[in-house]
Amino acid sequence: MLLIITLSVPNIGMAQKKQITKKEQRKLEKQKKKEERKKRSLNSRKFYAKLIKNKQFVFQATRLYGPAGNYYSVTPDINFVAIKGNKIILQFGFQGVLGWNGVGGVTAEGFLTNYRFYPGKNNKQALTVTAHIQPKYGGSSPFFTMNISNDGSADIQVTLDNGGVLRMGGQVYAPSQASVYKGQTFP
Repeated sequence: MLLIITLSVPNIGMAQKKQITKKEQRKLEKQKKKEERKKRSLNSRKFYAKLIKNKQFVFQATRLYGPAGNYYSVTPDINFVAIKGNKIILQFGFQGVLGWNGVGGVTAEGFLTNYRFYPGKNNKQALTVTAHIQPKYGGSSPFFTMNISNDGSADIQVTLDNGGVLRMGGQVYAPSQASVYKGQTFP
């Protein structure tokens, strides 16, 4: 009889689950969100690395930096760098200004030489691209450097042979996701 009573009465120690506190719950949720962000960041990095390695991307500028480090907001659809294979198009323009290209600035086409992709030593370092630009119609060969963050934001620096520097900040896109308007090419 005692055996039947023992088996039929639930063991109170086994029936109770350890309740986690609100503080522990928040800590678990925070850790889960951190892991999700890390996974998204890694997937994003792989996406941009593939675009860069395959030389198939468009950089749309939102900022143009002046010589003193100050910046100017620019229109991304007319301020861009497009790379497809070894071909490059650089376009800079300002709305409301008449320029050589018809969109308030300059459009230049050329070819990339010495293209190098540096993936960084770890996932926290920027992806980096360097190359020389050989203008389509000859002339000097500016040096091109681009640093890309895991989220696709990037900075580009074009160093001219005379020492002049053009710096822009913006976002990298796959060609199918970019929205740009190419003006007349300046030789």
